[in-house]
Formats: sequence, structure tokens, C-alpha cells
Amino acid sequence: MMNYDLALIGLGASNSLLLLDLHERGLLQDLNVLILESQSKWKNDKTYCFWGHHQDPIFNSLRPLLLKEWTKLDFNGEVEQMRHMRYGMLESITLYEHTKELVLQYPSINLVRASLTSFKSEAEGVAVYSDNTKWMAQRVYDSRPPQIKEPTGPLVLQSFTGWRVKTDWPNWDPSKLVLMDFNIPQNGFTQFMYVLPINPHEALVEVTRFGSEVLPDELATTHLKSYLLGLEGPYDVVHEEQGVIPMTQHALQQHPDARIISMGARGAVIKPTTGYGFKYMYDRAKELVGELEQQTVARKHQFWNWPRTGIGRHYFYDHLLLHILKYKPQWGKEIFTKLFTNRTHEGIFGFLDEKSTLRWELGMFAGLPIMKFLWAVAASFFAFLRTRPARWAPMAMVLTAMGLEATLPQYAQPISLGILVFMLFLIGIPHGALDGYGHANGMRLPKFILRYSAIMAIVLLFWAASPIVGLLAFILYSAWHFGETDMREWGLPSAILSVAWGTILFVLLLLPHMSEVNLVLSTMGIPEVVISEGALVTTNRVAAAIGIVGSLWFASVPWLISIATLLLLGEQSLAIAFGTYFILQHSASGWDHLKKAHQWSHLQMFMRALPFTIGAIALFLVIFQFDRNSLSQWSSYFLVFLSALSLPHIYFMSRLYQKQD
Repeated sequence: MMNYDLALIGLGASNSLLLLDLHERGLLQDLNVLILESQSKWKNDKTYCFWGHHQDPIFNSLRPLLLKEWTKLDFNGEVEQMRHMRYGMLESITLYEHTKELVLQYPSINLVRASLTSFKSEAEGVAVYSDNTKWMAQRVYDSRPPQIKEPTGPLVLQSFTGWRVKTDWPNWDPSKLVLMDFNIPQNGFTQFMYVLPINPHEALVEVTRFGSEVLPDELATTHLKSYLLGLEGPYDVVHEEQGVIPMTQHALQQHPDARIISMGARGAVIKPTTGYGFKYMYDRAKELVGELEQQTVARKHQFWNWPRTGIGRHYFYDHLLLHILKYKPQWGKEIFTKLFTNRTHEGIFGFLDEKSTLRWELGMFAGLPIMKFLWAVAASFFAFLRTRPARWAPMAMVLTAMGLEATLPQYAQPISLGILVFMLFLIGIPHGALDGYGHANGMRLPKFILRYSAIMAIVLLFWAASPIVGLLAFILYSAWHFGETDMREWGLPSAILSVAWGTILFVLLLLPHMSEVNLVLSTMGIPEVVISEGALVTTNRVAAAIGIVGSLWFASVPWLISIATLLLLGEQSLAIAFGTYFILQHSASGWDHLKKAHQWSHLQMFMRALPFTIGAIALFLVIFQFDRNSLSQWSSYFLVFLSALSLPHIYFMSRLYQKQD
């Protein structure tokens, strides 16, 4: 088995740029590199375009490879001369061939024609598998296409067909490109033409669609032929290219092992609202090579180097435009036309690079159809409420409980508990049963129930032998599971973060209710936990502060909202506080994860879980005999039963998450 310093999965644009930068800095001669690429990369399948200042490093580095640079842009017949910026074009075959020549220069590079089968994190490195072959690498750069799960509605796609056209007569100004020409039928979508002249007799003419449906070949051919009717003389199509680019803010797929680095679209370097990504790939490659050059140590869980989830204003702008293109794609023509009419191209390029000022952006929006963007704000908000209940339902519940206390104090507790009990039967217990349903399909049902019951019996025996051991075990594995589920929901799948957040949320849930906790413990025969008031307050504040710092560091709004909710729940009873978190945040998140993993509907999930849910309730009522009028006894016995149900559930959910990785 060969050991490598680096393993590159795929040799597309992102990993090719990485190799080029390693070569330019003189690092390749000291590195053993494995490249897994299943395709030959012998044809010109893409055209990479980008813009930037004419003295930017990308132009200085790649200028020998560029097919063309432009200094003038034409939009709707208005031509603008760019003073400092350039628009560049690079054929993919040129990049592929240059990279292959580079690979041949270094005996330490092993190019293998194979596909990746799987990864496995090990102490000495990352095991890379292709069928029955195994290699070890210290760092892996994974450029496989991402598996995108769009949270709301269909995925917006940028689909295009381009013809390289040659004519006998001069038809184009080679210094001027046509960026977006909307003078074609829209067909209910956002459709436009690009014209990239290479010389007076040759140009790449491309028709592009923004929308949830791919541009059909026949329609693309019709638009291209109609557009080319105005040419002087006949033309020949010497090359054709097609492509589909996902336009999404959910492409990032970050592996828990930070030695496995996502590249290209998988690393979310493609601008969601434009499909441009080549320059971002170039910048990302230089950043990663800089880390290697400085001998940065790759830690197994280097989560502080993850790309942070975006809550900046440019992320918000992209979100609104994507929502319009998803549900109202016919509005795109008006929006883009007004955008390019009211602003300079250099200013727009700066905006697309997310380097514009807030003042410039306010001026831009003043010239756009503002009512359409206000519709997007409202529509996307309601879509969020519908598809992400775990993000807002706990806060809504605690605000409801506070409102009831202020207006109907004598009924506040029963109403709040009634809501939570209803939701417990609707998703709380069913979400724990659904993982069982999924795994029961792989074995006979009686055998599965016997195995599940055996695990529960072991947990109950621990409680019977030593309630303290049972309670501590339940807190430990629940903290892990709650933390793991939340971090998965927030896009931060890390074992360290899962443990840290699980510990913080248990502190915030339990410490403000220590008198009630001790009452439940006494019912279970566990000695009272004595903690001074000052220590309780200090510990609670420290835990909240750590959580707030984490949420700000990772720019995670859901995390911040969760902390605020937990702090408000500190003023409610223990039953309401724990029930709100467990049912409306944890169970709702787990429910959604199972729904996406198995492609089930909500009704299918509820009906499939129903036999397990009824069985669990019946088992609880039969096994445990206690005073049904005592809330503390209900709480204590339900806690024991929940711990018994949870352990096999946690095991199966962890397997599901590992499979997704």
C-alpha cells in the first residue's frame, strides 16, 4: 500500500488549479501525489470565464492559457469600455492538457484512471479506496460533484448550449463581448444569449436559461438558429458544448475529517446566482497551497477552518434572487435588464465579487423592481417556516408560554403541556420509531423487536441497579445525540462540536431548574444535587457565553436562536423547557433528517411509525405503575423510559449520519 502526501479526487478545474499553484511555488517536487480521475479529459467540454482587474494574479498566472480577453461589454446595445477590468475566457481542453503535461514532469505524481469508492479516516491518514485498491494520504482534495438537497422547492438550474461559429465574412468586433442579450423569447423562464467573439470571423454563441427546468435541445437549437439569422454570409458550427450548473446555496459538503477538503462545486465556490466559479476556484487553490507551504498541521477535526455559514447581506441578496428564479423565473429579464442599465459593468462585477459597499447596493436596489424583491422576502420567509420548523418552533413555543402566563396564568401550564403532549405523539415518539422501521426492513420484524427490546432491557437494568449510573449514562449519550442532531441540522457535522453543544444545552436546560430536577431525582431515589446559587448562575452564564461565541464564530443564526430560546426556557417549568427542546427542536430536526434520507412524505412517516408508537406507549403504561396524578412521577418514569428508548435510537441515527458522510 502506497502512502501519499496528497490525494486529488478528480482532475477538473479546481484540482488542476491546485496542481498549477503547487508547481509555481516549487512544492510538487517534494510531494507524493495520487490523482484519481475516471475520465480521459481529452475533449473541450467546458469554457471557463471570469473577470478581474487586469493586474490580478489570475490574469498574470493564466494569461498564456487564455483564448481571449475583452475590455468592452455590450448590454442591450449599450457598449461600455472597462478601464481597469478584463473579462477572460479559457477553454477546458487547454487547462486539461497543460495539467497533463505538468503531471508527466513529476515521477512522484501517480495518475490512476479510476473512480473513488469511499474514504476512511484513520490515525495515520485518510484511507482512499477504489474498488479493492487502497491508498493512504495525509490530505485529500475531493472535487466530486455535490449531492444537493434543496430545502425548499425545486433546484434552480443554469442550463446552456453553446455553438462555436465560424463565418467567411467578418461579423464581430473581437474586442467586445455581449454579456446578456435578453432579446429572445423567454418561454416562461429567464433566457438570454452570450456572444464571445474570438476574432472577426469566429465567436462562441451561447443560449442560457435560469429556471427549474433544463433548456431542451430542440428549443436551444431554435433560439441559436434564429439569433444567427442576422449574420453576414453562411456559418459553420465547429464545436458545441452543453452544461447544467446547479444554482444553490446548499452545495457545500464538508467532511467531518478536515483532512478531506471539498473542492470546486462541492466546496461551494460557485456563485449561486451567476454560476461563475473559476476565479473563486483559483483563489481557493492559492489559499490551500499557502497552508501547505506554511506546513499547516491538518487536524482530524479542524472545524475552525470550515467555511462559515453565510448570514451576510450578499448571501441574503443571493437568497432573494434564487427564490425569484425558482418560483417566478419570468421576472428575471426585467430584473437583470434594469440592473445592467442603471449601473456600470465594473460596479456590477464588484457587486458579484461581494466587494461592493452598502451605499452602492442601496443605489442599485433603488433602480430595481423593489416590489418583486419584497415578495421574495415574504415568500421565502413563509417557505422557511414551512420547511424548517426546528429553527423557529421552539422560540414560538416559549413566546406562547410567556404570553399565556401574562394573560391566562391559571391555564398557562396545562395549555402549554397539552400542546407539547400532542406534539410528542405527533413527532416526538414517532421520530424515534422511524429509524427502527428503516432497519427493521433488513431483518424479520420479530427479530428486530427482540433486539430493540433487549437493548432497552439492558438500560432498564442499569436504572434498577443504580439510578445514578442510569441517569449519568442517559445524560451523556443524550448530550452527544442532541448535539450531533443539532450540528447536522446547522451544517456543522463535528464530533467535538456535538459534544460541546450537547453539554452546553444540558447546562442551560437543567441548571435553571435545579429545584425541579432534585424533586424528580428524589422520586427516583437519587440523592439531591447541591449547588450554590452563585455557582448555578455563573455556570449558566459561562455556558451561554461559550454558545454565543460559537454561534457568532460560525455565523450560525439557528445556533444563536437556539441559545436565546434556551435562556428564555430557563424561566419556564422543567417539563415545558425540556419538552420544548426535545420535541420541537430535536425531534423536529430528526424527523426532517429521516424524511430526506428515506424520501418519505409526512403522512407516510406518521403511518409507518404508528405501530411502534402505540407499542411504546402501551409498554410504558404496562411496565410502570405510579401515581398518574403526580407530575413529578410522570416526569421521572417517563425519563427512565425515554432513556431506554433512546439508546437504540441513537445508535441507528448515528449509523444513518455516518452513511451520509
